[in-house]
Amino acid sequence: MFFLMFYGVDAFSQNEQMFGQTSFNPAFVNPAYAGSDTSKYYNVLVMNRTQMSGIEGAPGTTVLNINGPLNIGGVQGGVTATFYDDRTGFLNTPAFNIGYAYKFEIEKGSLNLGLSAGVFFSALSSGSWRTTDGAGDPAIPTGKESQQSFDMGLGAFYTYNKIYAGLSVMHLVRPTLVYGDNPSKLPRSYYIMAGYGIVFANPEFELRPSLLVLTDLKSSNYSVNSLLFYRNRFWLGLDYRFKSSLGLLAGMNLFPELRIGYSYSYNTSLLSRFGGSNHEIMLTYRFAVYLDKGKQKYKSIRYL
Repeated sequence: MFFLMFYGVDAFSQNEQMFGQTSFNPAFVNPAYAGSDTSKYYNVLVMNRTQMSGIEGAPGTTVLNINGPLNIGGVQGGVTATFYDDRTGFLNTPAFNIGYAYKFEIEKGSLNLGLSAGVFFSALSSGSWRTTDGAGDPAIPTGKESQQSFDMGLGAFYTYNKIYAGLSVMHLVRPTLVYGDNPSKLPRSYYIMAGYGIVFANPEFELRPSLLVLTDLKSSNYSVNSLLFYRNRFWLGLDYRFKSSLGLLAGMNLFPELRIGYSYSYNTSLLSRFGGSNHEIMLTYRFAVYLDKGKQKYKSIRYL
């Protein structure tokens, strides 16, 4: 547990987790992704990641996101809403935000600019904290404490044919949390992402490599993965995080509107001494919403 508390401090300073399956729906780390799809589909994403499986107080993260187009009066755009919950030891940091993206059609492709706003929460329950000498630490609050702060995010997302690239910054206003006499500002987290699709001579196969970079300008995480799709229904791939982990990804479209994915990764860093495996499961669902003469209609794409 003592190790996890230090791990939690490091994770808190970075304050974001990297998912191996972010490329399927990056709206929860980049509000500009909303409405970037040319279809009228709304996407619902549920993703859960557990790290260092089997260790008490190990980090875990859950994300719920819904996003889709919002085109009113000829103005193209998109909306997104995200619930995010990160857990490490006795620290729990949920957050909720909503966002809007404006879509520009340019000569080649399209460019979305997005903004999100919401509330960042932090709950600290230090009852399980133990120091090496058994004595208390006056810098650590006792009992349970909770804080909340206003939060914002900003992003840009570009698409052209099978190419995409995005840049976003989360915690734009650096929310402030105060425990006892120890105020702390969350660092801004910058995401850089890019990917493209390579269609083979046999069009039933497509390779989709992608890159994801997360940095607070003091430390950085890099993730490179490559997914091989068959008939756009089944996929299998690898995910590598620089000096961190190596993972295997797999999934399938159960129905045209329902997709499930799983990722297993093994720590290649010093963390492997404390727990070697990380697990990540993803579920996405999409449905069509039409805005026509002020009336909203829903239609499952399964019956189109």
